[in-house]
Amino acid sequence: MTSVRQLLEARVHLGHKTGTWDPRMKPYLFGSRAGVHIIDLDKTLPHLRRALNVAGHVALRNGIILFVSERSQFERLVQKSARDSGEYFVTQQWVGGTLTNSQMLLRTVRLPDLMIFLSVPPSKTAIKEAAMCNIPSIGVVDSDCNPNLITYPIPGNDDTPAAMSLYCSLFSEVISRAKATRESRERREREEGQYKEGGREQSEKDELASEHSIASQ
Repeated sequence: MTSVRQLLEARVHLGHKTGTWDPRMKPYLFGSRAGVHIIDLDKTLPHLRRALNVAGHVALRNGIILFVSERSQFERLVQKSARDSGEYFVTQQWVGGTLTNSQMLLRTVRLPDLMIFLSVPPSKTAIKEAAMCNIPSIGVVDSDCNPNLITYPIPGNDDTPAAMSLYCSLFSEVISRAKATRESRERREREEGQYKEGGREQSEKDELASEHSIASQ
């Protein structure tokens, strides 16, 4: 669904200043230029594809997916992506206990099957709660983030509108495609079930007719 060229055009390769980096991101960095770390897009692409594959499979199984972003500048973008794909979102500051105390705060015990962090929130409370509740996470990790906090990290720029738009459109599309596939499969199964049921009823009618014919002779 994407390529290194698309990632480059969306400026996914631009990290933060070298003085603010997290050493745990070293395997995903190509180097630095003008005091800014450059993210290795050859590493980003397979991680992104794996994350999209995970999101698609969760949607195919009718799982609940939660988009999370605490950055106000991307609030509408994230909300639109979640709505377009028929999923859920949190775009305000995370309330502690949302997952670990969901029965009290949300009046429900049903938790998300997957959480997508479009950027790693500074407080990391949501990520910790997801881990405590055994909820897998997908997250865009910039050069100043700890990738080990995320189940399926995506090394990439989490500040540029172009990059965020690309992430959101990709996840929204893959989730929507998976749901369309599931609905098509369910419709086909229903139709096959109705066909089999109709055939069974016709067979029973034919047997009754045959028995009646024999009895009349």
